[in-house]
Amino acid sequence: MSTPLESAEKRNARRMSGVVLSYAYTLAQAIVGIIYVPLLINGLGTNEYGLYQLIGSVMANMAILNSTFAGGVTRFYCKYFSSRDINGMENTLAISRNIYRVVSLAAILIGGVVVLLFGSAYAASLSENQLLEGSVMIAVLVVNLIVTMNNTINVAVINAHERFAFLKSTQLASVLIQPIAVVLLLSVFPYALTACLVQLALNVLCALAQRLFARRHLGAKVRKHADTDHLLKSLLFFSSGMLLVQIADQVFWSSNQLILGYIYGTSTVALYSIASQICMCYMPIGTAISSVFMPKVSEMYFSDRDTKGISDLFTRVGRIALYPLLLILFGFIVFGKDFIRLWVGSEFSDAYYLAAVLMVPFTIDLIQNLALVILQVMNKYYFRGKVYLGMAIANILLVILIAPVYGAMGAAIVTGLSMLIGNGVIMNVYYYRTAHLDVRDYWKNTARVALPLAAYSTAGFFIVYHFQGSLGSWVLLALGIAIFTIGYCFVAYCCSMNKEERELVGKMIGRITRKSRSK
Repeated sequence: MSTPLESAEKRNARRMSGVVLSYAYTLAQAIVGIIYVPLLINGLGTNEYGLYQLIGSVMANMAILNSTFAGGVTRFYCKYFSSRDINGMENTLAISRNIYRVVSLAAILIGGVVVLLFGSAYAASLSENQLLEGSVMIAVLVVNLIVTMNNTINVAVINAHERFAFLKSTQLASVLIQPIAVVLLLSVFPYALTACLVQLALNVLCALAQRLFARRHLGAKVRKHADTDHLLKSLLFFSSGMLLVQIADQVFWSSNQLILGYIYGTSTVALYSIASQICMCYMPIGTAISSVFMPKVSEMYFSDRDTKGISDLFTRVGRIALYPLLLILFGFIVFGKDFIRLWVGSEFSDAYYLAAVLMVPFTIDLIQNLALVILQVMNKYYFRGKVYLGMAIANILLVILIAPVYGAMGAAIVTGLSMLIGNGVIMNVYYYRTAHLDVRDYWKNTARVALPLAAYSTAGFFIVYHFQGSLGSWVLLALGIAIFTIGYCFVAYCCSMNKEERELVGKMIGRITRKSRSK
């Protein structure tokens, strides 16, 4: 069993491997998504694929049940782990297990209602076989959700012990195996249900592996001790903040398409949805690095009471997160037009402008993602939910007023301004005044990183603009992106990185070199 007293070097190495595997997982998801969808459509056919997507959309809303409590379990377990409170750790797992049993029962009941509503709502548009298959798919995915929810306590234990390599490796393996297994099985069983069953089987195997690792290797125990009422109330209050953020997030990102669809019809929705999809692919790049720092922040806050250290960590991690995010953002601004034209066709070229308008302010939230982890540790995350809900409501009202005149671009600008005011202004004031983070120093460091890279990317933009339309194939586009990336890395290393970051790059290259030599 690992402890908070392990050497700093060993724990830093674990965090580094966790960050690298997080980015690998994100990259694998993106690549698999691009390759998997055409194969899935080919294997299933249009009707079965449509059914698969329809059921997926229905179940996406039920997934809120898991994400509402997952953050709370991790937060409180990390809190007690950092202070070596065994009873608190075991209490957290025991209470969480009981909560998830109740939530699992609720999921079964909700799933039953959804099956009934599905049958009546789509009776006119789906065949009898599709209705039956869809109902079974919902049942399978409800079971899958229950498996995921009840495995959350094991994931919390692995996170607290900072065993990110094991956790991310199991997740990465699942992402890579799933499309291969589905494509092979679809040749024999060409049904949407096949994909759902493969997803369930892999999730069960992954959950079993994580459970065995948490219980046997890390020595986690689920025991309920006396005096758990206060912990239960605290966990439920924290989870209410998570729920508020989840609801606001759903409303914020889906409302524009509903409003545009009502005013202009499906073609405008399709255009905006491409821009929104690009933003959703951009988001994991920002969350990958912050996801491994919950245990570290918990230890600094609960054991060391080191608010200055937390603020410094916020700045350091923000700088590191900025490099991959700006590479994607500036790369999209330079090459996005050609990418969209090759990906979905020239008729959707306006999605480039919509995506750029959304991605620029969204970057503020993504580079400051560690601040959200800090708020969770400090149990001040509820404010984030209130701000996000306010942003969502204001966005809906303004889009209703602006969209009839200025269309999809007007809606995107309103959403971008909402993010700029909410995440860029209100949350930064809150970080400074309540969380005591040195926001001024943070933005000074951000500017030092961003300005040289922005200058380089501006030059790249005008060069590509001069040869507009010349990147007419995936090979030429990939070559252009590769050249841009090499130049970006050179400018980042020479002009943006500080001494600590250059040393970090040197260590990573050294590890890769040593491993390649050993093979």
